[in-house]
Amino acid sequence: MRRNFLAEQDSEVLYEALAAVARDPQQQRAYLELAASERQHARFWAERLQAAGETLPPHRPSPRTRVLILLARTVGTGFVVPAITARELDDRAGYDCQQDAAEAGLAASEQSHAERLRAMGGVTVGTKLRAAVLGANDGLVSNFCLLMGVVGGGAGTSAILLAGVAGLVGGALSMALGEWLSVTNARELAESLMDREVRALDCSLRTGREQAAAGEAGSAARFSFGLFALGALVPLLPYAFLSRLHAAVCSIVASVLALFVLGVATSLFNGRSPAFSALRQVVIGTVAAATTYGAGWLFESIAS
Repeated sequence: MRRNFLAEQDSEVLYEALAAVARDPQQQRAYLELAASERQHARFWAERLQAAGETLPPHRPSPRTRVLILLARTVGTGFVVPAITARELDDRAGYDCQQDAAEAGLAASEQSHAERLRAMGGVTVGTKLRAAVLGANDGLVSNFCLLMGVVGGGAGTSAILLAGVAGLVGGALSMALGEWLSVTNARELAESLMDREVRALDCSLRTGREQAAAGEAGSAARFSFGLFALGALVPLLPYAFLSRLHAAVCSIVASVLALFVLGVATSLFNGRSPAFSALRQVVIGTVAAATTYGAGWLFESIAS
């Protein structure tokens, strides 16, 4: 009950912050109505706690809520709506397992919140943000591990740079090609399922759709290429300006910091706390890089 009480207060604070940020009067009203609904939910749990003789716990917005509010104020509400929608669905699933909450209609209310958020938009923007985070993370981790493997093998600075550039370009091209093929194959599959007679009757419409789909595939490919390359640059850049030892240290520090930031960003989509997501990202990334370094060192030892 305490956890539910604090979570509902968190949601109330979040929706009030979104209402203050939103420029559209209709969205402002919607967020305020959602905040009022969450306030009622918090009151329900407050009454349950007081009936059980418990003292109401003090509320302080959670780190995840503070991050969402900061992002909404910085880049707009559209970026955080998908994360909040997922949060509402998680709350609904949690209330489904609590008989008192389900009987009070809290689970259904959280479901309606999620549906209302979906109708308000922002899903496309949030999906692109998620793809951006994951694409940059792929480039960062893959090139970080590649460079650490080469460093572990005792390679000089020029060889490290060559491996890093090859990993950046090759990985980015692979990501772009994979994205282009994915979008193109999906479009071709959809077209193959369409009625051939309908397509024959409206050739001009078909041509327009094909051109739009081709443009979408190209845009997705460019997006994936750029994001992978951006992430891959983080561990690579120090080797272009510093000596081998200093560059390795700076590369590790920069990569760990980037992993931390990306971990915080992923907390917007996975429902975990920013601290947990960031720590998990850092641990997994550094363990992978250390493993690759060890593999490079072992290969160099055996070869020599």
